[in-house]
Amino acid sequence: MAVRPDLALLWPSFTFFPLAALGVLLFGSLGRDPVMIGIGLLLLAIDIAIVVNQAYFTTLALEDDALVFRTNFGLKVETVPVGSLQRVDAKRYPGAHSGVSAPFFVARGRDTTVRVNTKPYRLKAFVPLLELLRRANPRVELDEFWSAVAAGKDISKEIALTPRSRM
Repeated sequence: MAVRPDLALLWPSFTFFPLAALGVLLFGSLGRDPVMIGIGLLLLAIDIAIVVNQAYFTTLALEDDALVFRTNFGLKVETVPVGSLQRVDAKRYPGAHSGVSAPFFVARGRDTTVRVNTKPYRLKAFVPLLELLRRANPRVELDEFWSAVAAGKDISKEIALTPRSRM
């Protein structure tokens, strides 16, 4: 069972970003500026690499009795043995416009941690993975957020805003 990013949630990567790159490429070609053309092509290549990485090389799965997160074309691998897995937390960070970030899936083992930003994922996709983790290691604790996700509750309305500064 592998959890993969949902490409529909990555729509800016294949809509707005390529439009900006095509704009740079267009203005560079109209002005016959090889540097601008190169920058436009580089931006398009980076965007294609981001989408291909998310579509084909980013996974969170149980493999050989370990929870494994792979990304960056398989160059970044984080692993936690299921037997040493103690807790799954949802860590949030302050976001733009006084909001909060998408919850991170943080699986803490005795010696290692797997940390996954859930923004490009549908939270419902984590339900089967959480069930497999609980079956493989019944001692795994889930925090309130992931317990609600595992129970199938709609947690989108329970997001607390980050307090604003008084200045």
